Amino acid sequence: MSHPRISVFAGSANGAAVAKRTIEGQATLQARTDHQIAIDSVHDEVVAPNPFAQAILFFSGGASGEEAPLRVIQGPKTMLAYVDNVAVDPIHNEVIAAQTLTDSVLIFDREKDGDVAPIRILHGPHTKLEQPWKASVDPAANLIVVTTKTSILFFDRTADGDAAPKWAIEGPKLRAMTPRILTPAVYPAGRKVFVTMRVKQAGDFAIGVWNYGDDGDVAPWGVIKSSKTTRLNVLTNGGMAINPTAKEVMALAGDEYGSERVLIFRTPELFR
Repeated sequence: MSHPRISVFAGSANGAAVAKRTIEGQATLQARTDHQIAIDSVHDEVVAPNPFAQAILFFSGGASGEEAPLRVIQGPKTMLAYVDNVAVDPIHNEVIAAQTLTDSVLIFDREKDGDVAPIRILHGPHTKLEQPWKASVDPAANLIVVTTKTSILFFDRTADGDAAPKWAIEGPKLRAMTPRILTPAVYPAGRKVFVTMRVKQAGDFAIGVWNYGDDGDVAPWGVIKSSKTTRLNVLTNGGMAINPTAKEVMALAGDEYGSERVLIFRTPELFR
């Protein structure tokens, strides 16, 4: 069982680097599993889910040690059920969480605290939300991108109820490549989305890149493949983030011995 902790490293960290600070301890209300956190650079906050307490935690951006959350969204009105992912829209003051157990996406007012209802709920047959895994948001383009078991879905940011996606990447080309689509990360300047996925033939992982507007049975135009060089094996829960300023892709990977590491790829060609 892992120790509940958010670790902050220097941007240039490499090898067995020591964290500059950590957020940990009982007062933080963290659980042992944080499969995705979000950084709100506009309001200087770190947003993390607690899947076992069905909660979303908001920390100060400079939080360190056993520091309590600034706010906690939690309770029956929230409709949260094993929330292990979160995306933040600092421009429209919204927080988004995909809900695998209920085939839905919940959108909350990020400034709220306590037992509050979502301001919008995506759910229903027209949404194509079959086991939604994770979400990412592009406030400038007014898009929410959601990965499901078999597709990558692009919704209008303000969509509500049983709304159909604007675009849906799905079909034989995607199914031939992967048995499971995992984490999306939007790149607004390039109008692209990076997505982690399992690789069917090897049991390893890859990161694919699609363009906004791709619809239907469309193969990725760019891929970071699993190999001995990339070491994209045992990608922990599909964890991935991008740093467009440095033209970097970061992935959380493990090995056969259970240890984990962060892989950082500099790929300017993918950020065109």
